[in-house]
Amino acid sequence: MYAKATKNLLSEIDTDGSLIPVSRLNDSDGLAPLAVVIKRNRYWFWQWPKYLPSDFKLNDVLVGDPIEPVVAETDFLTYNGKVVDNKSGSASAELGMGSINVGGAGSSKLQSSFGNLKKQEVDIQKLLNDSKSRVLDLKHTLIEQTRETKREVLSLVKERIITAQACTITEEVQEGGTCAGIFGFNKAIKVSVNDKGKPFLESDTNVSLNIPPKTTLAYSVIELDVDNSGHFELCLLPNVKGGFEVDGKVKLKEANTLSAAPKQTTSKLQKDLEGFQGQFMVLSKLPSATRSSLFQKISQLLQNSTAINILEDALEDLCDGTQPDQTKLEKTPAVKATLEVVQKAAGKDCSGKQLKPSALTAMHLLISSLDEMTDSALSELKTCCTYPILQALLHLVQNMTSHKKVLLKDTAALTDEKVFKTTTSLFASCNVTLLKEKDSLITKISDPKDNLPLMLCVAVKCLASLAPPV
Repeated sequence: MYAKATKNLLSEIDTDGSLIPVSRLNDSDGLAPLAVVIKRNRYWFWQWPKYLPSDFKLNDVLVGDPIEPVVAETDFLTYNGKVVDNKSGSASAELGMGSINVGGAGSSKLQSSFGNLKKQEVDIQKLLNDSKSRVLDLKHTLIEQTRETKREVLSLVKERIITAQACTITEEVQEGGTCAGIFGFNKAIKVSVNDKGKPFLESDTNVSLNIPPKTTLAYSVIELDVDNSGHFELCLLPNVKGGFEVDGKVKLKEANTLSAAPKQTTSKLQKDLEGFQGQFMVLSKLPSATRSSLFQKISQLLQNSTAINILEDALEDLCDGTQPDQTKLEKTPAVKATLEVVQKAAGKDCSGKQLKPSALTAMHLLISSLDEMTDSALSELKTCCTYPILQALLHLVQNMTSHKKVLLKDTAALTDEKVFKTTTSLFASCNVTLLKEKDSLITKISDPKDNLPLMLCVAVKCLASLAPPV
């Protein structure tokens, strides 16, 4: 709930910017200026890095005298928002000096009012001067553990957005709804300013969180480039990446994320999918009972984006050779049960060894693509999780990569008007337009650089590989 509210805030005020939404309220206090944050580069090329707050600040891992940062606090903006409940998830916006108001006609699924927000910024020039010739303690446990993982980078909080007054985030459950909203089926998230220090509650409230003043909603970081002696440099430019020195002169600037390594071709989407062909084949060759079990369990998880995210984290850990967070798994039995089937399919023994990377990677590919989708897209995809409909969608995405028309007679399941409407909405959620033209179907991708159409194709191909024939 808190993560959804902060993510929505940034989608309005910092689209494609440098701010990172705080996903856990418990992390707020630890994200003070110059707090150490671990940046973890992801497994697939389309995934944004993960940022993992630590329990330490720069001075905790620094050799010698502490550095005293200079932090400036200024008014940021006043935020009051409303996202309209419709199938496209669109919203109108009005921008004014020092404030942002988002609204529109219709039934609201998300209302937010964080009130006045403050910005705290570290004086980077002073930090640059103070950190010259300084050395990190390479024997510090945090640094030792970070160096062991090639895809992790040390970074520092250089800026954060905080609340100036108390507010409340409320999640409501609306019974009898029939339309998937922005943040999940039959749910609404509301954020309101708490001027009198009293909780904001309504009769159909399911959960309510009181947010105190000076709570961190978002932050940005600066990466560190660390050599083998412990000396470090601040990465001041966006294209300069941090990391640890490896083998003397070679520095790890970026993670070796897996991708299809597309070259200059007529269709980047087609080239990307060709690179994943082996993963689709791995899924299709699993035992029929295993495929059926996985298909059933994943179909159920599509109604819960949080569960999808937890499963993605667990699979990424297994692909990295580490154990998933058992606490999260215990709280989500459906995810734990799904993961157990995946591990069995991958050939894991009781000691946790002998995993077949191909099976794990193939499942991670599927869940990672689902994790990129919106809640409305996941809900629509769940409706399409039958063998006939998936075969029709498979025919569509295969022709979409080569810009070919699809004959309606080749996609019999889509002749049903309700199924066609759901499919059109699913494609629109992934920024693909699906049009009917006489006896054929046409797909159009609005932005060739957008990764959502690729996520749609990967999800459909993977699910079609698992779906048991009727």
